Formats: sequence, C-alpha cells, structure tokens
Amino acid sequence: MIRDLLAIVDCPDQSMPFLDGVLAFAEHQQAEAEVTLLTPGPLASPALAPFGALYVPEPTLEAEEAARLAVLRGRCGSAPVTTIVHGLRDDVAWLAGDLRHRRQIVDLILIGGAEGWALPWLRRRVIETLLLAAGTPVVLVPRDRHLTRIRRAVIGWTPSPEAARAVHDLVRLAEPGAEIDIVTITGHHPADEPSAAEVQRHLARHGFVAHVHAFANEDRLEADLLQKYALDAHADLLALGGFAHSRVREIALGGVTRTLIAETRLPVLLSH
Repeated sequence: MIRDLLAIVDCPDQSMPFLDGVLAFAEHQQAEAEVTLLTPGPLASPALAPFGALYVPEPTLEAEEAARLAVLRGRCGSAPVTTIVHGLRDDVAWLAGDLRHRRQIVDLILIGGAEGWALPWLRRRVIETLLLAAGTPVVLVPRDRHLTRIRRAVIGWTPSPEAARAVHDLVRLAEPGAEIDIVTITGHHPADEPSAAEVQRHLARHGFVAHVHAFANEDRLEADLLQKYALDAHADLLALGGFAHSRVREIALGGVTRTLIAETRLPVLLSH
C-alpha cells in the first residue's frame, strides 16, 4: 500500500510534466505527495558541475529560492491530493548529502528523467545517493511517460538481495492480477536460473500472472536488453535491484544501474 510519495526536482518549469504524472499517480494511490525543490548555488555553466561555483550574496539567493518555491506551490496548489512543497538550497556538491541527512521516511521516491532537470549531474548524484542510503525504492520516470496503474511489469532478475527487494517492492505497486515477466540474462547462451522459478511461485501466490524468460547476453548491454524487452511487452514498469559492489561511489553501482539512470526509456523501479 502506497500512501506517502516524495518527488525531487530542481527546476519548476522543466519538471511540471513529470509532477503532473506524480500527482495523478498519488491520486490513484490515495496518497499524499511531497515535492522537494533543490536550489543549487549558481554555476558558471551546468556542464562544469560540481565545479564552477559563482559567488552571489546570500539575500539574493534566498529571494531566488523563495520565488522558485512560489512558482512550484502555485502550480501544485490545484492538485487533487494533499501536496507539500519544500526546498533545499546549498552548494551543488552538497545537496544530495543534504537529502540523505534528512532521513525522510516515505513509501516511494520519484525522480524524473534527465531532460526535466536543469543540472543532469545533480540528478545522477541524487539518485546514486538515495539509492544507496535512503532504504526506499526509487522510481525513475522519463519525460514522455507517466507512472500509471501497473498492470504489466518486467523484473530483471538475478539472485541477489537487491533483486529480491525489487520483487517485494513490485508486489506493493502492481495492480491485483497484473502480468509480470521475470527476465534473466545469462552468458552467450540462454540458461534457466533456478531461483527465477521461486520468484514465479511467490508472485503467483500473490495473485499475479508470472512468466519466466531467459535470454543470452549476445554482447549487448543488459540495460538495453531489459528496456527493449519491457518496451516491446508494453510494460508499465521495469523493476530491478540497484546493484552495489562497493561503498566507494565510483564503483558502487553496477553497469546496468548506471545505464538505466543515464538512459531511462520507461518508468524504472530501483531497489537496494
């Protein structure tokens, strides 16, 4: 049961198509929504982030943040669900850490595609930080898609704690009786993954129609294979574990996760 959503944005204008979808999803879930607007300090160029900070007097920064929040509150004010808008302002390098330190407890965190962010570097940093530290599933929603009723889903399965958590998170999100494809990707030849049958059994006991599909890698990126399969299947959501191999950020997230963060083509649920 989803009753508490958090959406994170950094630009009121660019993020409105994403927020419209978030608020519609919140209405369907009978949930309340919180929106956090991140306001980084000014940069010489977005391409320089996290470097290239410019000095601007504090009163000017406060006034700019207040104006941005007023715009966002005005646009969310007519939402059919309870919506709380608040802001965080800091140097761009520290904003993701500020979010982590708030330890906000919600059911689901939603973040739009890179095209809805003024600073794509900040978006990636926020996703990586929250995925590793928040203990809450993160859903990435590209600009041309909305998170809707989950009647058809695909889960990228590998036997790992992260993937198991993705299964449990998907069970909470999917509509009763939804069809769920369990996709495993092996080496150069398709091979059965015994644990996938256990996932199928578990989903069937929850009333879902579950099928297992095994594919060979064929030297393609796993993220591309998973997204192509999900799009061809007209899935509402792709779910998988946000894999971590080390707490050192540069090597923390697996290649599939990094690719999906950079190139999100349909709503993607990441669990860790």
